[in-house]
Amino acid sequence: MKNTTSYAILCLLSIEPMSGYMMKKWVDRILSHFWKISYGQLYPTLEKLHNKGLVSMEYRKSKTAPTSKFFHITEKGLAALTAWLEKDTLDFNYRDESLMQFYFSGVLPIDKVIEKAERHLEFQQEVLDKYTADMQRMKAEVPNPTRLQLMQYITTKKGVYLNEARLKWAQDCIEALNWYKKKQEETKEEET
Repeated sequence: MKNTTSYAILCLLSIEPMSGYMMKKWVDRILSHFWKISYGQLYPTLEKLHNKGLVSMEYRKSKTAPTSKFFHITEKGLAALTAWLEKDTLDFNYRDESLMQFYFSGVLPIDKVIEKAERHLEFQQEVLDKYTADMQRMKAEVPNPTRLQLMQYITTKKGVYLNEARLKWAQDCIEALNWYKKKQEETKEEET
């Protein structure tokens, strides 16, 4: 299996049986600083995992919601997950659309680029505030964490560090862009 989404789903199911809805909410709430998934990825991947015997499925009735499909990791799925987890993944290679846009934003007026950088700064501050609050909540709620809770805390801490770096980067961008804009304006004044 090469599809990382498959392993992400197996990871979630190694915690407890979940419905697709529960998996999506777990990712959005806890893993979103390093992993995202859409329903369009989730359900087809669950079907493939089920067809390969890596997950099983059961229907659960609820008093408050319609009957839901709940998925369980199988022994075969746990073996595949364990083999994947034992491999080293040292290459931090990801796609960052905002950085791609920023890199080529020389075609935009500088004021628009500064505005984009300022919005990026605001967004990163909101994300950082969320992860910082999550870490504080985790510390307060769990003085003696389980191993899973410890791993959640550690990954959330990385989210804090990454967003602190992104926030610093956005601040530096705004400073550099404003410096460049001022230099351009001074050059124009000298020419006239």
